[in-house]
Amino acid sequence: MKLKKQFCAALTAFGMLLCTLPQPAPSAGAAETVMYSGVTGLPFENGDPFKGADVSSVISLEESGVKFCDRNGNERDIFLTLADAGVNTIRVRIWNNPYQTGTHANYGGGVCDLPCAVKIAERCANAGLKLLLDFHYSDFWADPGKQKAPKAWASYSVSQKADAIYQFTLDSLRQISAAGAEIAMVQVGNETTTGMCGVMLEDYGWSDAGWRDLASLFNAGARAVRDFSSDTLVALHFTNPEKASNMTYLADMLRKTNVDYDVFATSYYPYWHGTLSNLTSVLTNISRTSGKQVMVAETSCARTLDDRDTFPNTIGSRDALGDYAGYELSPAGQTAYLHDIFAAVAAVPDGKGIGVFYWEPAWLAVGTDSGSNAQKWEKYGSGWANSAAGEYDKSAQQSAGGSCIENESLFSDDGRPLDSLYVFGTVHGSGGGQHPQGENLLRNGGFEANGGWTDSPEGWTLDGTADGHFDVRAEDSHSGGCALHWYSERAFADSTASTVFRADADGTYRISGFVQGDEATRYALTVTSGQQQKQITGTGRGWAVWQEPSAELTLRAGETVRIMLTVSGGAGSYGSADDFRIQKTAEPADLRGDLNLDGAVNRQDAGILLAYLLGSGTAPADRADLNADGKLNAADLTILKQIAGVG
Repeated sequence: MKLKKQFCAALTAFGMLLCTLPQPAPSAGAAETVMYSGVTGLPFENGDPFKGADVSSVISLEESGVKFCDRNGNERDIFLTLADAGVNTIRVRIWNNPYQTGTHANYGGGVCDLPCAVKIAERCANAGLKLLLDFHYSDFWADPGKQKAPKAWASYSVSQKADAIYQFTLDSLRQISAAGAEIAMVQVGNETTTGMCGVMLEDYGWSDAGWRDLASLFNAGARAVRDFSSDTLVALHFTNPEKASNMTYLADMLRKTNVDYDVFATSYYPYWHGTLSNLTSVLTNISRTSGKQVMVAETSCARTLDDRDTFPNTIGSRDALGDYAGYELSPAGQTAYLHDIFAAVAAVPDGKGIGVFYWEPAWLAVGTDSGSNAQKWEKYGSGWANSAAGEYDKSAQQSAGGSCIENESLFSDDGRPLDSLYVFGTVHGSGGGQHPQGENLLRNGGFEANGGWTDSPEGWTLDGTADGHFDVRAEDSHSGGCALHWYSERAFADSTASTVFRADADGTYRISGFVQGDEATRYALTVTSGQQQKQITGTGRGWAVWQEPSAELTLRAGETVRIMLTVSGGAGSYGSADDFRIQKTAEPADLRGDLNLDGAVNRQDAGILLAYLLGSGTAPADRADLNADGKLNAADLTILKQIAGVG
C-alpha cells in the first residue's frame, strides 16, 4: 500500500505505507505510444510488458451497490472493460484471516481473503486477464510501518513461519489456479522494506542475522511458487525509490542472503517518491547490479480534489500534490502521467523494465451520505478499515471509514471508464500493439500512392483552410517518403482530410493514425458509422513528437466508416499526419456474446439468444456459442447472462 496522509496516515506510521441512463461515449484523450523493446520471459504476445491494475476491493464495492459500466453507460463487468482498455494483468492482494475473533466481523479494506481472490480469478479467466497475486502474509494491511504476522501465526518461530508461508502460498495458488486464470506472477510480501510477517529488521538492529531470518521467509514463499509452476515469476516488493541508496542496500542484501526471486518491484507515487527520471535511474542501477527484472507494482494519480464519500482523501489539497503538481487535475492529467510512468519504466535498458500496475483504479465512493456509507463500509468491508480491525491493528480504529482514493480512480463517479484508462492500450511491446498487426485495410493510409506533392491524394478528400498549404508532401513523414502536411502564416481552423472504408466482414475494427505538430496545433480524429461516432482530440507536442489517436468501432459486413482528421492552428502553425490504419481485431473474445454488434454485452444480447432458443429469431453461432461445444443452448444463455450481469 502507499503512503497515506490525513486520516490514512494513521495506518502507516513510517509514512508509507450506479450507472443511470446511458450517456454518450466520451472522446478518448490521445496519448503517445509507449514501446517496450527487448522484454523477454513474460506471458504476452508481441513482447508486451505488464499493463496492470489492482482492483482487489471490487467485490466489496459491488456488494455495496457500486456499479461499473462501459463508456456508453451500460452496466458491464469491470474486468471486460479493463481488458478492452488494454489492461492485461490484475493484481490481487491476499490476507490470511481479515475477520474479528468470535464475531467474524470483517476488517474492511475490501475483505481480501482467499475466497475473494478466487472470485476475482474466475472473472479474470472469463475476460482473458492474467493474475499477479500479492501475498501480504498478514491479516490486514502490510506496509513498511506494519508487517504483523497473521493472528494464527503470532507465536510461531521464524522456521515455523517459513513453513506456514510455504503451505499457505502453495494451497492458495492451487485454489486460485483452479478458477481458470493464469497466475503470471506472485508477490512474496507487500512493501517489505522493513521486514515481513513479524520479522522486523529494526528488531535485529538491521544486522546480517535479521536479514538471514527475513531471507528464509522470502525463500519459503518463492519455493512454494517454484513448486507450483516454473513459469510463474516471483516478485519482491519494496518502496521509497526516492531514496536511491536504500534501494541499492535492499538489492545488495537480497543478493548476499541468496534470496530467490525474479522481479524487484517498487511502489511509486508521484506525490512522495521523487522524479520519474530518478525512478528510471534507480531501477536501471538495480537491474544492472542484480540482473533482475524491475517494475512498478503500485502507482496512482489524482484527477480531482473532490471528496464524495465524506471520508477525507489522501490527496485532498494542492499542498498534498508534491512532485505531482505539474500534472493537470483531470483525466487528461492522468493520461499524461500514466504515459510518463510507463515510459520511465520502459527506459530501463536491456528490456529489464517490465511494466506498471495502477493501484485500485476502481475504488469509488459507495455513496455520498455519511450514515448509509458507514453502514455499507461496516457490512461489506468496502471502506479503508472497519471498527473490527482494531482487534488486529489499533491504528485502524483511528482511520476507520471509506475510500481515501476515489479521486484517483480511472472510472467516473458513476462507474464509467475515463479516457485515462485507455492509456494501457497505447503501451506495446516491440513486436506490435494491443491488437494483432494484421493487414492494413485502409487504402493509401500512408499517402504514398501519388509520390508526394499533391492536394488530391488517392482515396482522400482534402479541404484546406490554411493560407500556406494543406497537402501531401515528401517531408516530415512518420514512415515512408510522404505525409499529409500543413502550414499557415495566419491562424486557421478546421482543415479536413477524410476517407471512407467499407467493412467486408463482421467484427471490431481499430482505426488509427499518427499526428505531430507545434503546440498551437489542435487535431481531432472522428470516425463515424451509422449511429456510432467516436472522436479523439489532442494538441501538438512539438516537431517529430508523434501521437497516435485511435478508436474502435464494431461493424457489420457492408457497413461503411467515414474517417476524418480535422486540424486547426495559430499563426505559423505546422504539422503532419501519416500512417493511417484500419485493422480488424481478430481475437474471438472481443465479440463473444455481442450478438447485435453494438460494442457491448448486455440485456439486448441475452434477449436475442433467448428469442432464438424459443424459436423466434436468429443468433450468430460464432458469437453465441459461448462454451464452444458446437451447439446453441441454455448453457450458452447462462454464460451470456453472467457476462452481461443480468439475472
